[in-house]
Amino acid sequence: MSGQVALVIGMGRSGAACARVLDAEGYHVRVVDRSHADERSEALARSLPGDIEVIMGGYRDDVVDDAALVCPSPGVPWDAAILVRARQLGIPVRSEMQLVFDRCPAPIVGITGTNGKTTTTALTGAVIAAGGSRVHVGGNIGETMLDRLHSVRRDDWVVLELSSFQLESVVRPRCRLAAVLNITPDHLDRHATLDGYVAAKRRLVEAADEAGTVVLGADDDTVRAMAPATRARVLLFGGDLGGGDGTTVRDGDIVSVEHGDTVSVMRRADIPLFGEHNVLNVLAAVALGRAAGIAPDGIAGAVRGFRAVPHRLEPVLDEAGVLWVDDSKATNADAAIKALQSFADRPIVWIGGGGTKGVPPDSLAEEVVRRARYAVLNGATAAELDAALAARDYTARAVVASLADAVAAARSVAQPGDVVLLAPGYTSFDQFIDFEERGRVFAALVRETAAARLQAG
Repeated sequence: MSGQVALVIGMGRSGAACARVLDAEGYHVRVVDRSHADERSEALARSLPGDIEVIMGGYRDDVVDDAALVCPSPGVPWDAAILVRARQLGIPVRSEMQLVFDRCPAPIVGITGTNGKTTTTALTGAVIAAGGSRVHVGGNIGETMLDRLHSVRRDDWVVLELSSFQLESVVRPRCRLAAVLNITPDHLDRHATLDGYVAAKRRLVEAADEAGTVVLGADDDTVRAMAPATRARVLLFGGDLGGGDGTTVRDGDIVSVEHGDTVSVMRRADIPLFGEHNVLNVLAAVALGRAAGIAPDGIAGAVRGFRAVPHRLEPVLDEAGVLWVDDSKATNADAAIKALQSFADRPIVWIGGGGTKGVPPDSLAEEVVRRARYAVLNGATAAELDAALAARDYTARAVVASLADAVAAARSVAQPGDVVLLAPGYTSFDQFIDFEERGRVFAALVRETAAARLQAG
């Protein structure tokens, strides 16, 4: 590869990982980004080897013309003009995730779905590790996997959270174990139609290792209908296995049905996570664990010891009888609805709003009316949420300018016994770099205002 140009599009974590790996393989690496340099991109640029060329602030599509390889970041649409030009010139286009699949020496567990991916991925990693294997967790969660492949051995496991963006960019996402959790409308601004979004998710099933296992959500008709798309063994998880094998809840037990026989794994009451949706996430992880050959006792221990992934229904502070919860990862309506449903026994002060994905607010507004005692709206979609709630005669609401104002407003109305729930239902990009920054800012604001209140009192 010596001297050949590899063009990396996007100076984010994914782009930086591609740049480092391709530089080590001998390419002359050029990184381009339409955004102007900021503190984050400058820090990433400084982390790269000095011979990597970085161009911020824009580029022309013909920047690909002398490249031997083009690597777009996940945020670059797969049909973007610059990628179309590259393909017309016969230049290979390879995403970061394609490079992972091409280079990974270990069996891969791939997990996708609209919601629950991160928790299920992290939990599956813990479950498989309980069997004694080294496990590497990555994909759309945590640090990039490409940067860490040098430490992966053939007898390890690699567990990947895979977004629709990542799946559409891999020629054949072949996984030893593959799971599709659920499908609800999301990312329609990228995929244009629900069918296009579903097709991206179904690619994980279609490409699964025929000698492996596919795990599908039994309670989601769209997901369940994917079963004929694979020749691998299919396990279902959920309330109705329809006589097939998989995982479900029976008489208060999490059980695995294997070739018609029932194996008890653990008590449902021992799951240490909020919400019925997290029971489904556990069922999916149990099915994947059993498919990987992990004993029931090991699985049960891993689940009991698991704690909420940051920004996924994560308790921040329990102050004066008010529980503050960070679910910043709830970046779509369905995730926010599930978060609202997780606290049926407590009044909720809901903080919502953010950047749009092109999905109407109606279903979320209906659930807010049913579940929330009060709603604080902020961000780019605050006006449309406010209109949707007003149309439903829901008056216990406020519109504020920022997340800091939202925390202050929520504190002013919260009463002992309430849950103040950040579950925005929208992306963070209108105010923050990502959902993680939004969650960190929320937690800091909650603690700061609590400390100020204590000092004042």
